[in-house]
Order: sequence, then C-alpha cells, then structure tokens
Amino acid sequence: MRARGRLVRFGATALGVVVFAGACSLAPVDLKKERPLAVRTTIVASDGTFLARLFEQNRVLAEEDEIPSVLEDAVLAAEDSRFYEHPGYDLRSMARAAVVNLDRGEVTQGGSTITQQYVKNTFFRNAPRTFKRKARELRLAIEIERRYSKDEILDRYLNTVYLGQGAYGVKVAAKIYFGRPVSSLTLREAALLAGIIKAPSFFDPREHPKRARQRRNYVLDRLVVVNKIDRATANEAKRSDLGVLPDPPRTRTRQPYFVEAVKREIMQDRRFGAGENQRARSLYKGGLRVETTLEPDLQAAAERAVENNLGLPGDPEASLVAIRPSTGAIVAMVGGRDWNLSQVNLALGKEGGGSGRQPGSSFKPIVAAAALEQGVSLETRFAAGPASFLLADGSTWAVHNSEGTAGGTLPLGEATVRSVNGVYARLALDLGPPTIINQAKLMGIRSKLPVYPSIALGSAQVSVLDMATAYATLANNGTAIEPTTIKKVTAGDGEIITPDQKLVPEAVSPGNNYLLTKVLEQVIERGTGQAAEIGRPAAGKTGTTNDYNDAWFAGYTPDLAVAVWVGYRYPKPMTNVHGLRVSGGTFPAAIWRDFMLDAHRGLPIKRFRLPESDLVTVLIDPASGLLAASWCPGKPKTMLRQLAPTEYCPLPPPPPVPTVSPEPIPSPSETRAGGKPDDKEKADRKTGAESDQADPEPSPEPSAEPKKDEPKPSPKPSPTD
Repeated sequence: MRARGRLVRFGATALGVVVFAGACSLAPVDLKKERPLAVRTTIVASDGTFLARLFEQNRVLAEEDEIPSVLEDAVLAAEDSRFYEHPGYDLRSMARAAVVNLDRGEVTQGGSTITQQYVKNTFFRNAPRTFKRKARELRLAIEIERRYSKDEILDRYLNTVYLGQGAYGVKVAAKIYFGRPVSSLTLREAALLAGIIKAPSFFDPREHPKRARQRRNYVLDRLVVVNKIDRATANEAKRSDLGVLPDPPRTRTRQPYFVEAVKREIMQDRRFGAGENQRARSLYKGGLRVETTLEPDLQAAAERAVENNLGLPGDPEASLVAIRPSTGAIVAMVGGRDWNLSQVNLALGKEGGGSGRQPGSSFKPIVAAAALEQGVSLETRFAAGPASFLLADGSTWAVHNSEGTAGGTLPLGEATVRSVNGVYARLALDLGPPTIINQAKLMGIRSKLPVYPSIALGSAQVSVLDMATAYATLANNGTAIEPTTIKKVTAGDGEIITPDQKLVPEAVSPGNNYLLTKVLEQVIERGTGQAAEIGRPAAGKTGTTNDYNDAWFAGYTPDLAVAVWVGYRYPKPMTNVHGLRVSGGTFPAAIWRDFMLDAHRGLPIKRFRLPESDLVTVLIDPASGLLAASWCPGKPKTMLRQLAPTEYCPLPPPPPVPTVSPEPIPSPSETRAGGKPDDKEKADRKTGAESDQADPEPSPEPSAEPKKDEPKPSPKPSPTD
C-alpha cells in the first residue's frame, strides 16, 4: 500500500509537470482582451434617492481599503494558504488534488490557486473541464502574476467570486447575508463568507444552516492552523450563531414606469455602444450610475393629483408628463396605475408598449403655430360653422363643432379660445397637412402623423410625452429641446456622460409664440379650460375626442409644461364617470390644476416674457385699425413688429362752414366807376373767403412713412389664399 501511494503521488506529480509544460507551450496571452467584470447599474432620482438596480450579476466593486484583513485571511486560509508563496500555480496542491481524485475515482478537488480561480471567473465562466482548458487557465495565471501584484490579484478575486443568493463579490454578499458594509464584517461573518465560496448552493446559510455552520467552523480551524487567530478565539466564534438575516434585503424598483423610460433612452444612445448588444451590456453589466431628472416631490404630487381625482375602482386611468421647458428635463411621469398589473407605459404611447391616443383639440395650438409661421394673423377671420368638405381623393370630411358652437365668421384667436372645429378645418385645408406635420415635428412630436387634414382636429395618435414636449416648446419661447430622463451618467471608468439633446431654435418664432401664448391664457381665463385656473399666468388647451374615449389637458407656465391624458387602458367611451361625461375641461383639467398648484407652491409668480425684438406695443384706433393720434384715442395692442400699422388714423372731417349774410348787388355802373367788383369777381372773392374761414388751424399731419425700426407690413393672405 505504501508503494502504491508513492506511485500514485509520483504519477500525480508527473501529471502536474505535464500540465505545466503544456501551459508553457501555449502562445502568450493578451490580457487586453480580458472581459471586464459585470457590475450592476444603479439608477437614482435627481436628489440621489434610489430608484433601481439593473444587473445580470449583482456586483459592486469593493475598493482595496474596504475589504477587511479578517476576510482576506479567512479566504486565504480556506482557499489558498500558500497564495503569497507560489507564482500563480501550486504543483503541490495540484498533486494532492490528483491523488484524492484518483483514489475516489472522480473529480472532487481542483487544486486551483486563487489566481487560477480569478482567471476561471474572468475568462472561462462556463467552459467545460478539459486538459486543454486547464493548461490555458494555467498560462493565463502566469501572465496575471506577471502583470499584477498579489494584493491586486486578491482584490480582483474577491470582486469576482460568486457567493450565492445572486451575490457576486464580497461587497454585495455582505449586504445580502448580513445587511452591513463589507468593511464592518466580524470574524464569524468573514469565516462564513469564506466557507461559502467552495460550493455556494451546498453551503447556503439560509437553505442549509447546519452545513454552513460546519463549513464556517472548518474555516475558523484553518485560521488557527495558519496562525491568524488563536484556539480560544476560534472556539468563541464557533459558539456564536451564523448571524445571517432571515431574508435578503429587498431592493424593489421605485417608479418602474419612469425607470423603463430611462432604460429605453440609454438603449437608444450610441454612446453606450454601437449595437444593441453592446448597449445592453453597458446597461446591465457596465456599473453605470445614472442620475435621472426625476424630482421625487413633483412625482409624488403627480400621483396624488391623479389619485385624488380618479381613485375609485373602475375609474379611467390617467397619464401625466411634466417637463422643465428650459432644459427638457422630465421631472414627473405617471405611466399607469399599477406596474404589477400592466407594464405598458401609457405616457410613452407606442414606445412604451401600447398605442398612442388621439389628442383632440389639444393639438390645435400646433396648427395655430403653423399658421402664424406662415403669416396668418390671429385676427384673420374664417367661416366657423360646421360643414362637409370634398377632399382631393374624392372623400368627404364632415366637421362638427363639438367643444364650441359657432356660426358666421370668427378670428383665429377667438376660435382657439372657443375651440371651434369649423375654423380649424378650414385653416387645415388652407395650410395643407404637410405644413402642419412639419410644424409638429419642429415642436417635438415624435409619433408618425398621417397626411390627412383631420390631424388639425387631433385625429392622429400621439403620446403624452409628445404633447408635453410640444407645449414645453411654447413655454420655452418657441425653442424646442428634446426631452430627457437623464441628468448625467457616470460610467464604470469615471467618464461623465450627459444627455445629447436635439435643439431647434425658434421652432416657433418668439413673437408668434408670445401671441399664441396670450390666446392660450384666455382658454383658461374664459374658454374651455377654466377648470385649470391656478391663480398665476398659465396657458393651455383642452382636448376631447368625438367618441369620448380620450380627454386631455395640456398647458404650461414659465416653469413647467404638463400634459394630462385620461382614458381607459382598453379604449371605451367615458360618458359616465362620477356622473360626468369626460371632456378635457373636466378630470384632465382638474388633475393638471391640482398638480400645478402643488408644483408651484412657494414659487414666485412669473409672467410670460415679452420678446421685445419681435413684438411692439402700440396704440391702435379701434375704428380704423390704424395708429391712434390726438384726434382718435386708441387702446394699447401688442403685435408682431412687421404687422404693426405705420399710418395714423384719418383726420376728422372739417367743421361746417358758417353762414355769410348776402351783400347788396351793386349796379354795373357802380362797379365800373367806384371800383366795386362785378358778379364774377364777387363770386371768386366769396369762395376764397369761405375756404379761409372754414379751415381751422390744422394739426401737423403725421408722416405715413414707416419708422426706421418699423418696416412696412407684408400683405396679409386671405383665408382662401
């Protein structure tokens, strides 16, 4: 038996030599191809509040000074006590493992060093056990030992090793098992973690506490053997319980609808990878820290506004998106009622997994912006009544005034306040769908719009985010900024990535934007949106579809732009909700109002900024529509500088001529002899006298020429042009 043992040991040693020789014969290894560790991504709100963790391997890298020496000692005692002595491989351990495996007739020991285990975790995560793989593993271990110090290798290993319960690396394991930072681990806890490494499932302390205790005690004994602790200390630690939390701490994703929007934005950004797979790796394995734009207090206000208005069983759902106009930051998003019931984000429309919704008349400000940009004035009058229009393709488009009734003609501005469909139908036919679609895209609408004139009345499907973005353009003096959920991303290597947002200056010229905003203020003051009144300057528009499936209110202040949609997830008419037929001026306007009151509480009141370069305020004579003068007092009116009149109102008519007493008619002889005028001379003299008497002292007539800074107005196109 003794001879057989020597033979086995000799054979095992020879096997180790063969493996080593095979490893050395392999080509040198390029460590630059080393795959980076999969590290989890953390997503937080704008104030640092935790929102979510994303990972395929739940790992957070521990810094060198975070890992306590008691844990390092325990791991080395259990896994590789000669770590600081060998060059990355240990023939003695390999031989010992070979003997055991040959005696038992199966592979029960590996004989790998910590360096080799690190190589396996990093380069051969799922590779089969073969001689070639072991040789390759050894060759890589030699390269690793040449490249890094022993302490660096140990730290790398402790960050790669799997410790069960989904924990990769000791930093996450300390949180999952003990709920504490790795730096504060005690001797008994360190010994338990070190013991788990050998077989995480078999020694799981929650599933198999007896096995885990035995394994922990084995590690404590090993610490005594390698002179890291004395026997008394080990025995005291053995008598203690495992100290493991009954359940792992749960890190439930907060605001899942918003988090999904963040993930979608990163997956569309080529800076995180050229292809989808690369971007997914960055997101789930890249160790990103994503600081988002979400403001928790505003998110809470949004959810509260929805719940307070539509919180009963069977109520329709509501979606809300709030944007900071000056930055495009999405600060609040209500995407649905319950993520557990539906993962469709109603705020994102088709991009959120669902469908868009028809915006109804809330789309009209976009059409009005298109008209203003084409030179149509808000004073331009259109026929307002319902009608049927014959379209170019031979079809008929029947238009009714659903939100407001009107006949005769109305100016475009007043038709907007009263939401008169008849006016907007005729305007759409004048402008043409391509002009409207182009304006919508400039203002931030990303949904595809059909080339039909009915889009002017909100027949196309859009998302709540689309509408919030378009109204944010109006709130930002006409400059469109691409919306974003991200404030900044810190990559694993420390690189800072900020949003790359598309900017469209003057998507609506500032002057036209201001004039349209003043009209939309009147929608809230006296039009269809009076339920949205918040006691400070605000502009907005209602929207209701003909079938009452969708109801909207979108509006803005200088600080926030907000769109609210109300409807059922699976569309059906809302003809009796709390006894009301739901239109844009009911629940959507009320939700908008409640949210905006919360969001603006304590903020100074701001008025919409008058763009002096594009607008001028002048006194206008109401009768003539021309500039007022001393003889025709007028009222102040703000208008585009190029459309302001340059002529003054007409002079008043002259006063009536006084009656002159008739003179006696002299005889011809008297005229000739005494120098008295004849009839012709008298008539000429009389006419001249009356003109002098009838003409009062005239006021100097103002020049009809335009001022240097007030160019002549361009001709206004008629509604039928």
